[in-house]
Amino acid sequence: MVASSAAGQKLLFFYCSFTCVYLPGILILLKFNNNLYNVGTYKFMPILLILILAEVVKLSFSLLLQTDQQVLVKNESRTNQKSRKSCSKALKSVMKFFVSSLLLSITYYTIIILFGAPVLSLREETIMLTLTLVTLTFVPACLHLGIDNALVLLFGVPSDIFAEYIKTNVKFTLMGTWLGAIAIPLDWDRPWQAWPIPCVTSALIGYTLAHFFTLVGMLPIMKNAKAKFYR
Repeated sequence: MVASSAAGQKLLFFYCSFTCVYLPGILILLKFNNNLYNVGTYKFMPILLILILAEVVKLSFSLLLQTDQQVLVKNESRTNQKSRKSCSKALKSVMKFFVSSLLLSITYYTIIILFGAPVLSLREETIMLTLTLVTLTFVPACLHLGIDNALVLLFGVPSDIFAEYIKTNVKFTLMGTWLGAIAIPLDWDRPWQAWPIPCVTSALIGYTLAHFFTLVGMLPIMKNAKAKFYR
């Protein structure tokens, strides 16, 4: 993504800081606006769109950083040809993204059913959990690494600092989802135990914790880099 290692560290620091601010804010608003119990319904869709928008904001910051560091050379004679190729490539990428997202959604949905979710009832709730997982795992990976690299990452080994960062987010999100399911069968008769409220909220918390731990791990690196700068 970013040529300079120092720039990459700063960008990752911004990503984690940004997420550690806005995502807990969303969770707090859900709680105090009495919308926490809507996370398993289609009413939760606007929140998923906000999560995607937040990732787009991160990506925009990354592109601005790259633009500031690169020297742009324009060749007017090839502008139209490059524009057509870019549009064609973008269209193929969009199609590949939707197909990949659909296949991954089917995979997530199947795994959720195999782990004990209702097969015939509560389909809306299961679909919303599936969409939440796709939003938190696949969408950020596609935006920041590209679709092909995102697919490789989900089933392979991270290749750089950003791939490792995304992989950590995926692990914490899925682990949070699994841990949240533990509360559902407990005989407490609490409203928040209804399917899939614990899983969705735990996925969001896991995603937040992944960014928090990455941020904490980067603080010494950023401190050392700052110290070297002022020497």
